Amino acid sequence: MSIEALGISVPIVPVGVDDVGFMEIPEDPAIGGWYRFGPEPGTGSGNTVIAAHIDSPDYPIGPFASLRDAPAGAEVRVVSEAGVESRWSVQTVTYYAKTDLDTDALFARTGPAALVLVTCGGEFDASTGSYRDNVVLVATPMS
Repeated sequence: MSIEALGISVPIVPVGVDDVGFMEIPEDPAIGGWYRFGPEPGTGSGNTVIAAHIDSPDYPIGPFASLRDAPAGAEVRVVSEAGVESRWSVQTVTYYAKTDLDTDALFARTGPAALVLVTCGGEFDASTGSYRDNVVLVATPMS
């Protein structure tokens, strides 16, 4: 997956759900996780969700840290395991408090096709060891 306007280029691996019911995310922030229970990019309706950590104690700041700066209309390219490329146009970048994130809408498997990129953002809460917000970029297919 790449966003040339931001200098982002990351490999994507399929992920599932962890033991407590959250989407798995690769430990290395330089690797994105595609939620394999949703649609593959460019293959139909619903949201294709790809997430990556913004950083990690054992790794440097990851490429998704730049998502917050994505301009509307920026092109996102995703190449599937089969080598099929899909192209997307950034529509919105929104910060959500983690407690306010609508996961039903985020992981929707019906409706118009969208690419949803997710990472952490906002203030770091040392008491919980995590960021308070999620940064959610939504892109739609380019024609």
